[in-house]
Amino acid sequence: MSILKGFLDNLASGAGNPKGNMADFQHASRLYVGDSFAFAPKVKFLYHVSFNINPQAAAIVPQLTQKYGTTLNMLVKSVSLPGFRVDSDVKHQYNKKRVIQKRIDYDPVNLVFHDDNYGVTTALWEAYYRYYYRDGNYSNTDNAGNPVTNPAAFQQASRQSSPYNRGNVFAGSQFNKFRYGFDNDSFEPFFNSIVIYQMSRKRYTSFTLVNPMITSWKHDTMDQSVSDVVESTAQVEYETVFYTRGPVSEGNAPKGFATEYYDKTPSPLTLSGGGITSFGGVLGGGLSVLGDITSGEAFKSPGSLLGTVLRARNVYANSGLLSSEGLRQEGFGILKDAIGNAAGIDVSGVANTFFNSNSGGGGTGLLATAAVGGLAYLANKSALREQLSSDPAALDDYTANNTYLKQHLANGGDPDPASVRAAYDSLPESTRSNLREDTLSNL
Repeated sequence: MSILKGFLDNLASGAGNPKGNMADFQHASRLYVGDSFAFAPKVKFLYHVSFNINPQAAAIVPQLTQKYGTTLNMLVKSVSLPGFRVDSDVKHQYNKKRVIQKRIDYDPVNLVFHDDNYGVTTALWEAYYRYYYRDGNYSNTDNAGNPVTNPAAFQQASRQSSPYNRGNVFAGSQFNKFRYGFDNDSFEPFFNSIVIYQMSRKRYTSFTLVNPMITSWKHDTMDQSVSDVVESTAQVEYETVFYTRGPVSEGNAPKGFATEYYDKTPSPLTLSGGGITSFGGVLGGGLSVLGDITSGEAFKSPGSLLGTVLRARNVYANSGLLSSEGLRQEGFGILKDAIGNAAGIDVSGVANTFFNSNSGGGGTGLLATAAVGGLAYLANKSALREQLSSDPAALDDYTANNTYLKQHLANGGDPDPASVRAAYDSLPESTRSNLREDTLSNL
């Protein structure tokens, strides 16, 4: 009864003085952290860019889209989102100002590419350059594969067959057969579209640039005195912007996202990766495995079945790593949060602490003990009994903080966990042996 009285004293003190003697205001936390960070600012590194290149244009460098299309999307070091300018005019209507909209203009989008060793991003510009402009198509290589430094289009004036021979202007039509610049029979656009995906919380917002055109491309400056990485910078103009939103789906939205280069090995912090050794993690993992079985998800394919088996194995292994101290600490947090949610308030200003002046015979240790009792009720008793039987240190921990605790408090002992354990260790071995037997028999 004294344990329950102490627990209720703590509850009443926490509810009546929810922030205790020391706490901060939680305006920012409730705005940015609440509802799973729904209103927290997005981060700049979560983005993906998709270049949708016209197949006719891609024929200039076929491998660009056939083999390295997804790679190109991931080599965008940074990208600016679209900007808008509304051209307006201020009119005076009988001395009253009236703002009139005239048109909307779109600011260029700037992209910075990694100049990769294989040359994928440079190949993008080469394909664009050669698709629209005839000049770049006069390049050639010799038998050794080296670029020809003086191809026909750039030969000296003494050779009248050269398209860049100034004398050709007066040499007759047979010497003016070369075409230049935009005269390249390129009628279809190079890019069908460029889509920029901004991602957060497993959802995306996309910005589709309609009829984009590269208006500037700059290769980097080489410098022997630095070791910086090399970049290429492009500026893109476009005709309008389309917005869409939706859930992130591997390989589909964003287009090509998470299909290549991504490490899909489970993290050690997840159940599939062998992690989550807290009580909540073990309990949640068990429910996850049970859900896979009852829903039929585990039997959809051999891969699904193997994944469920591995998770079940990890749940069993992690359950053996639970300790009484870990259960006590986690139980305190779970019970405190449950009380706060039920009452609609926070019951403590400092994590795991009540600053109460009149708490009867109870203390924080009593609330923690009550939480442990609740967790023990939920736990698999037979598995716990088996674990404690094979681990003497864990059995002593559990006995001291559960079976012996009642006797210790009844004798007026200090509820502090360290004091409880010290008193337990000072007992004769025969007494501790009897307490251990009581612990196992009650499980």
